[in-house]
Amino acid sequence: QARLQLLRASAKAPLGRAIWPARLLGLLGVRLGSLACRREMQMARCETLNALANDLREVDKVLQGTKQQHDGLKGALEKFIEVMPKPLTVVTLNLQYFSSYPKDEKKARDKLKEALGGPNPPDVICVQEGLASKDVLKEIGFKLMICAGKAGIAQSVREMVYSDAAALKACPEQYHDELLCNQLYLREGSEWEVEDQGAERIASNMVLDGGGSRVKGPLAIRSMCWLKLRWPGASTPAAFVMCTHITGGRFEDQYYIQQLAEERARQPEKCIDIFKKRKGARDDDVGILVGDFNATETYKVGGPMSGYFKFGIASSEGVKSDAEKAGLTSPEAIEDAFKVYMVSPFKAIEAQDWTFAYGEEVGISSGFGHLIDHMALSRKVPVKKAEIIFLTNQKTKDAAEDTDLVITDHNAVKVSFAI
Repeated sequence: QARLQLLRASAKAPLGRAIWPARLLGLLGVRLGSLACRREMQMARCETLNALANDLREVDKVLQGTKQQHDGLKGALEKFIEVMPKPLTVVTLNLQYFSSYPKDEKKARDKLKEALGGPNPPDVICVQEGLASKDVLKEIGFKLMICAGKAGIAQSVREMVYSDAAALKACPEQYHDELLCNQLYLREGSEWEVEDQGAERIASNMVLDGGGSRVKGPLAIRSMCWLKLRWPGASTPAAFVMCTHITGGRFEDQYYIQQLAEERARQPEKCIDIFKKRKGARDDDVGILVGDFNATETYKVGGPMSGYFKFGIASSEGVKSDAEKAGLTSPEAIEDAFKVYMVSPFKAIEAQDWTFAYGEEVGISSGFGHLIDHMALSRKVPVKKAEIIFLTNQKTKDAAEDTDLVITDHNAVKVSFAI
């Protein structure tokens, strides 16, 4: 900067009247108008120009080095973005053993394609109450990875509904003796890679007492299917996605006093235990327990679950008989026991320090006005988005339609996780 200022000052003044070298020339005893003075000034200007050129060359070297650093940083950032995992998008979907599935399979396929497609399609679909013999997701670009029925951990529709006449009447007869099961699908083209998979039984061998028009026999089989997934080409944690359907629902709720609260608590505990004992575990792996819990996370007296109890459970002769045997003499005590039964899976999960990906804010997943389809996490993971996919309409009187084509009695829930 000093050299530039000096050069500008000399350029503005005539050679004979230059003011910037006056002190220097005065010390040398040289007259400003003399030829010697002019030569001195020309030499000084040349030296200044040469010095300035050297300075500019040094600046250019610095700028070139900075550009190379910038280009290198940009390239590294682009490579990092390429290998950085995209969100893992998971859907939970209860197909209700195809009892509500449209007879027009093309319309049903188009509906599922629309619901499970779009700009953010799921990587993984967790199916409950599917049939081992019927694959409707293959046609819309999803590959069946694990099926509890094919793994030998399933029972027929007839056995799972305890031969309930009304349930069997609603289900197409050709499906009555087909295996009802949990399944896991991976989207064709998903960049998440499956490293391992499996299926486990999670229900006990307990036997239910009959009475009051209820059947007597073993508790229906419950299973959990799992996939271990990882983003390719990156040292990232694995996602351990588990699909299950916990004991409960209108067929088993009438036995709730027969220690079914403990059974409902043990089943998610067993799922979590399987996650803890996984092969090649890392501390930052993520367990995602997905499925139909047959209950809302909280139980409010006067709320939807309480209304269900008073309408469909409390009047059961079998429930009254069980309550008398258990010494539950008041209506309040009988409902309190039902409350414990309903929330027991959530209490068990929370006791393991797992958390839930979403709550009531996401909406309703059951056709009866409840959020009963959930996703629990082994550790905190950012949820990019959680949303309901409407595949059913509410069964309450005068409720507005959510979909023009009913697929099942559940809505699906889709969640994107930043793992």
